[in-house]
Amino acid sequence: MPPAPVKSATRVLDVLELLAQQPQPLPHGEIAQALGMPKSSLTELLTVLEARGYIGMDADRYRLGPALLSLAGTLLRRTDVVRVAQPIIAALMLRTSESAALVLRQGTEVVVVCKENCDQAILVSAQLGERSPINNSAGGKAIMAFLPKPEQEAWLASGKLRRMTPHSVTDPEAMRRELAAIARGGISYSRESMFPGIVAMGLPVFDAIGNPCAGVSVAVPTLRFDKARETRVAAALRTAAADISAALGFKKNGRRSAA
Repeated sequence: MPPAPVKSATRVLDVLELLAQQPQPLPHGEIAQALGMPKSSLTELLTVLEARGYIGMDADRYRLGPALLSLAGTLLRRTDVVRVAQPIIAALMLRTSESAALVLRQGTEVVVVCKENCDQAILVSAQLGERSPINNSAGGKAIMAFLPKPEQEAWLASGKLRRMTPHSVTDPEAMRRELAAIARGGISYSRESMFPGIVAMGLPVFDAIGNPCAGVSVAVPTLRFDKARETRVAAALRTAAADISAALGFKKNGRRSAA
């Protein structure tokens, strides 16, 4: 049997989670009503939380306080995305029977930081540390699609949309349309744009504050790439991207996400 919850601890967490969900600070009465808590008990909790910096006040309305940022910053510094992602990338490879990888963005390129190669006779063998231009990488485009528009536009204007195969997308307007489609919740594709005969599918990974911090992808030789496999890979990718994001502390809370 799990231990009975500590009432005061539960109430503290309920208050913090409620304030985190609201776009604007809340008055005392609305917090008490939302949580079904006696006003006198709530006052005691709010007093302690405010004294410790976990909540603050704006004109008699309560909001989250700076002490939470300190805790979150410590967690972020101690969270290693590669360590978190490795078992999930391994599971993704097993679910799809295709090679899977995690990439991080570095300027106008992405670098492979985690990978699991499948044991098919014909496969894509990603190498740790391997770099590629963002416009030719499914994982890279998945990251770029969720970056702020000014950052996207700076990249599109940089002249760094490199052609690696005849299928590489190097036209800024075509890439702009592709990023918009990905941001609407679609899968990112690299259709033979990095290597002839290889299709890759990717999705972004989000960190605890909702930034696209990595891209997860699966690469499939075109000779095995049919509609059934595409559907299976897409479902497995969504699960993997959501699992890695959740392990990093990401919560959707209404934010658009392709994961």
